[in-house]
Formats: sequence, C-alpha cells, structure tokens
Amino acid sequence: MQGKLQQRYRVARELGQNSEFAGEFSLPQLPRLSTLVVKDDAEIRVRFEFTENRYQHPSIRGHIETRLQLECQRCLKPMSQSLDFDFDLLIDASDDDVQSFQTDTVWTDDGYLDVLEVVEDELILALPLISMHEDVSCHQHWQPDSLPEPDEGRNNPFAVLATLKGKPTEGG
Repeated sequence: MQGKLQQRYRVARELGQNSEFAGEFSLPQLPRLSTLVVKDDAEIRVRFEFTENRYQHPSIRGHIETRLQLECQRCLKPMSQSLDFDFDLLIDASDDDVQSFQTDTVWTDDGYLDVLEVVEDELILALPLISMHEDVSCHQHWQPDSLPEPDEGRNNPFAVLATLKGKPTEGG
C-alpha cells in the first residue's frame, strides 16, 4: 500500500509502479450519490490498484464496501443497504477495446484519474433500482390482517344484466 488516499492520480506514474491504495471516503464527498440516500453520514471503504489487464491494457481494479441508508419504496422509511463489490475498468480504452474485452472504461483528464468520480459512478450503478425492505411487512397495508373483509350481503352489480337476459346470476 502507498501513502494517503487522494482524489486524483497520475495514471502513467501509478501504472509504472503497479500502485495499490486503500482508504475511506465520506459520503458528502460524493454529491451525486448523496442526493440518492436518506442520511449522508456513511463511510465508503475503497481498495484499488493501477495495473494492466490480461490484454496488457491499463486498468484500475478495486473493491468498494459501504452501508447506505436508502428510502424503502413500500413504506417510505429508511432502510439499510449494504454494498460490497469489486470493479475492473479499462483506462482510456477505445470503443473497439471496450467491445472486444467486454469491460467498461473510465477516461482520464490530461492523464489524471479522479478516483472519487470512479467510486461514485460505481456506487450509483450498484444501487438497487427499487429499494425495499426484504420483509414485506414493513408496510401496514401489506399485512394479511389489514385486508378488508368481503361483504357477503352486497348485491352483485351485474345482476341487472342477468335479469335483462332472463337468466339468474350467482350471488345475487
């Protein structure tokens, strides 16, 4: 591992050294992701390395771990979502390389890579499309005892149609 975790890295230098980095970012450092969560007090643990992939193309490989507070779409209350995943991205790859390697790419800005941006993009992509508690009982209207009882004495609204045809209907 090398020094303190930074936001920007000079890719050519880090590739030459096969540099590895690890550290933490706070959620407020990721403004786009912060708008998608309930609380922005999460810590994001990141480990990554600059290396060449098996095709000798520059890449960044890493691992991200965090626990975010999202809004459950059933009950609209906060829920905890654990994210723990690996990523592997080509650096400044051509469209042909992306298609042939079946791997996404990130782009540098004059040879510098913004790791915060990479981490934020990967976290946004890892979020569930619809966040919900695993237990459906989080919403009061999804409870079996909260269903209304059927009204046995209610008339069938289609009974009038049956009388027009001259045939009696069931339940009415």
